[in-house]
Amino acid sequence: MKLARKLLTSLFICLLLCATASASQPGTPQELAKFKNFAIGWVVKLNKSHIKGFSRMEILPQKDGSYLARYHAISPDTISCKVKRTSAKSKGMVGLLKYIETIYESTGKNPQEARANKFKPVKNIRITEIFSNSGKGWR
Repeated sequence: MKLARKLLTSLFICLLLCATASASQPGTPQELAKFKNFAIGWVVKLNKSHIKGFSRMEILPQKDGSYLARYHAISPDTISCKVKRTSAKSKGMVGLLKYIETIYESTGKNPQEARANKFKPVKNIRITEIFSNSGKGWR
């Protein structure tokens, strides 16, 4: 129940931020540059800490006796950023970060071979994150 309440609260806040951002002015090139710098650092952190990232890849036995290695990664090349000022009287900003998370897989006769073989992208997931900045940095 607590999780459902947190999800609904988060969804409401996201909708509120989106509505506020859509009725506002775009940010300056300097504000966009600062947000892009933040976004790149954020994606680096996500790649390092991803529960299914390269350092924690899944190794799964298959029915035929082979092994499947799988991990998720975000390429910084897929990052897209937008910054808008909120319509609030304070100096509020909303930043939209879009990127693609790719799932990579490899197979082998044993776990070591699956981990060492060439990985191929098998699925792309488009993700949008919303951040706010009320003068104290991006959150």
